[in-house]
Amino acid sequence: MSHLASTTRYERDPPPCDAPHLTTRPDPRRSERHGLDVPAAGGSLRPALAPVIDHLRRVDPETVPAAERALRLADRFAGGSAAVAAPAWARLTTAEQDDLTATLARLLLRFRALEPLYAERGGRPGYDLALRLLEGACHADHGFRAMAGLFAGEGLPGDTSARDSYLAGSLLWHLKRSAPGTRVVLAAHNAHLQTVPISFDGRLTGIPMGRCLRDALGDDYLAIGLTAVTGHTADMPRDESAPFGFTVAATALAAPEPGSVEAAFAGAGLGSGTHLADLRPLRGRAADPPDRIRLQGSYLHTPVVAAYDAMLCTGGSTVTGGLGGL
Repeated sequence: MSHLASTTRYERDPPPCDAPHLTTRPDPRRSERHGLDVPAAGGSLRPALAPVIDHLRRVDPETVPAAERALRLADRFAGGSAAVAAPAWARLTTAEQDDLTATLARLLLRFRALEPLYAERGGRPGYDLALRLLEGACHADHGFRAMAGLFAGEGLPGDTSARDSYLAGSLLWHLKRSAPGTRVVLAAHNAHLQTVPISFDGRLTGIPMGRCLRDALGDDYLAIGLTAVTGHTADMPRDESAPFGFTVAATALAAPEPGSVEAAFAGAGLGSGTHLADLRPLRGRAADPPDRIRLQGSYLHTPVVAAYDAMLCTGGSTVTGGLGGL
């Protein structure tokens, strides 16, 4: 899953809400696109650590050997996503796992402690970007341990939250460096966008990005979920031999479960076509609000009205074919 943000700056009044916000156009409306995720969706530290090492060669060459050692170790288990990297990370020795974590933590603390020196030697923009990349490497390293624990059924409650925390922090990082009045359209999985914690069978799995953004931005963050009443969904069976650690299986959607937001759309005669429902007026007023939403071929039990500000329901969903490696 890619997590993308399009930041759009308006020098005049913004267009009507039905105007496209993701299309790049000449000024006075300018659109940019940014990735927000940890490196390689948690699969490899190289996209983050390699440019950090280049930066360190200019500002603090004495630390380069430690950073290069961490990268060599991380390359041994790198993959297309966390679904590949986490099981491979688990096959390292405990000493190797801990050495990687300790090295990254020391590099990060030194990076922050020597901020004035680094910024003087390499410039403020270069320091800010390199620091953000190193933070991404640290979050991804935490993710290896968290996902390995999740796959083994022995992880700590909420341990996968580090990735979502980084996602939210990346968006706020870009906002801080954007012009006043910038608007952002953020594309991500429902489970990242929602604003209440994710739990399965009563056990906390993670604090989603949407909760972090709601805490930081208040009502300026609008969480819009996406679902469908009929059609097919993309289930993702784990397969460590696949490039991304899973394959995509087009799975027919069963009839909506009672109590689901999909059943609410169908019951209101909105089971076909595309409909957008504002959920905010229902908070504290709905007699029997939906308590679950589709999650691929199953359901995530969550207070839908509290978790999302609006819900976009399509009459039928389809699965894109021809995706290389999936």
